[in-house]
Amino acid sequence: MVMRSSPLTGWKNVSTGSDAEAHRPPTRIAVQVVQGYIYGVRDMLPNGDNYFYFKGIPYAKPPVGNLRFMSPVPVEKYAVSYLDCTAERGNCMGMDVLTKEITGSEDGLYLNVYTTKIPRKNDPPVKLPVMVFIHGGGLVGGHADSSMYLPNYLLQEDVVVVTVNYRLGVLGFLCLPEAGIEGNAGLKDQRMALQWVHQNIAQFGGDPGNVTLFGASSGAIAVNFHVLSKESKKYFHKAIMQAGSIYIEYGHQDQPEEKARNLAQLLGYTPESDADVYQILKNAPAKKLFELQSKVLTKREQKVEKLFQIPFLPVIERTQSHDAIITRHPTEIMMEPDSMDIPIILGYCEHDGMMVLIDALKNLNDYNREPERFIPRTLDIDYFTPAAHQLGEQIKKFYFEDKAVSRDTLLQLVDCFTDKYLLAYRITSELWAKYQRKTRMFGYRFAFDGLLNKGKAITSCTSMKGAAHIDEVYYIFSSPILKTEVPKTNKAYRMRQTMVRMWTNFAKCSDPTPEGEDSLPFKWEPVANMPLDSDELKQNILNISDEIQMMEMPERKRMDFWVEIYRKFNGHVSNSRIPTCAKGVEQNNNV
Repeated sequence: MVMRSSPLTGWKNVSTGSDAEAHRPPTRIAVQVVQGYIYGVRDMLPNGDNYFYFKGIPYAKPPVGNLRFMSPVPVEKYAVSYLDCTAERGNCMGMDVLTKEITGSEDGLYLNVYTTKIPRKNDPPVKLPVMVFIHGGGLVGGHADSSMYLPNYLLQEDVVVVTVNYRLGVLGFLCLPEAGIEGNAGLKDQRMALQWVHQNIAQFGGDPGNVTLFGASSGAIAVNFHVLSKESKKYFHKAIMQAGSIYIEYGHQDQPEEKARNLAQLLGYTPESDADVYQILKNAPAKKLFELQSKVLTKREQKVEKLFQIPFLPVIERTQSHDAIITRHPTEIMMEPDSMDIPIILGYCEHDGMMVLIDALKNLNDYNREPERFIPRTLDIDYFTPAAHQLGEQIKKFYFEDKAVSRDTLLQLVDCFTDKYLLAYRITSELWAKYQRKTRMFGYRFAFDGLLNKGKAITSCTSMKGAAHIDEVYYIFSSPILKTEVPKTNKAYRMRQTMVRMWTNFAKCSDPTPEGEDSLPFKWEPVANMPLDSDELKQNILNISDEIQMMEMPERKRMDFWVEIYRKFNGHVSNSRIPTCAKGVEQNNNV
């Protein structure tokens, strides 16, 4: 075996052979990025075409020791001449939302690049659209490995795909500003990955001037934060948010400083200052922090479904933060005319709330005794008051009439849980329609029920009809673990083709159904603008089911119910109660 390399071409053959073999893509190749050379591997797509992957690429220094909780620090140069990126290296420490299993380590800031084109010397320039994916998992778990997110069908549409690992849970979202920890380290990891993409993606055939950021569930919440961040938007040009929005109740951290202090006390210390708290947490074993983090939940958070008892989440940072994601209430940012200068896709699944059943079924009668559990945390009301109990009874009556919450009324319970997601969609679409008139928002409702509805399978809800939370994800990605290959004759395969085509069309030309797209027999219309003084939102969305068509939001009556409640308690539906990381002060209402 003789290794041949050329820094000019970026290709490296692993063996010599005939002239015919020399013109075939090599099994292993090397690409030069700003930080040095990396090895990747050639593989084959479902259609038989070649593609290349580079896994476990470090984009930031391991956030350990003095870098724990801090903003990420970029890798300037690799320590070896050729870095082997032929396999994933490791994931950020995380806790599975369902099983509560803790896996990974602090050394996990890696990304993966998948492409069908590696530019070669003297070849015409290649500029493929780039899609950067942020994984879900409640911002406390999950990872970007190809075992869960293999983009092989996306690649067949000639795009470059990047998947990103980022810090999770307490390691990614601790906020203690008086000790210099401004919060949102996990989001800043994602932004640094975007900077790496901007620097290097051209070496993989990608266009740094055409980057789509997309994510599902909590990954969509993260994408939404970046859409609102001027600093983040330097590095991407359009966004897709699947079943997640900044207005979902578990998108923000409440009482962040108190949680950090309580965590230090749980470790057996009595700190006298936030500086002491920081030193204690910085030196504690990472796994111990993950084991203890659920014990610092607020009293209100302890009352929600155990699935979403996630204490450490994003925050609105102080204005003093030098590299903040956002420092103002999202609604305030959204109300700046045409400030959202990128197009977006935003949607939800027909039965997003089905996911919560896995926990709710264990304690159904709790909702009869304490109907205030139905109140979203973004509503400005003291949960521990008679007024909250009264409101809970009103909500319960709306969904269940005079029936009890039981196994006989699970569909109504799913509707109630689902509407927290729908309400987030409703808020964003109204703000977009009123204030973002020059940039398009495409709304969807995923209601298809097929073999690739893996969200429903993960949460053991396969006996219920319809689409559950994240059920659209595996019509876009493959997953060897979840066994996502289906026969070409199956309707799920055809839906996969449709979803992949729409998502990549949007990445290419900012329109999921552009003119001349003959393979899609429908037109996806953007959300229509509405007058500033109007409350009548034209809630037309693309309903993605066995038949795909534009239609009025079927849940409109339920949304109107919630709009009236938010008007009563918050002044307006968009005035969500969202805490900020600044001595426990809340930014809510009247923005």
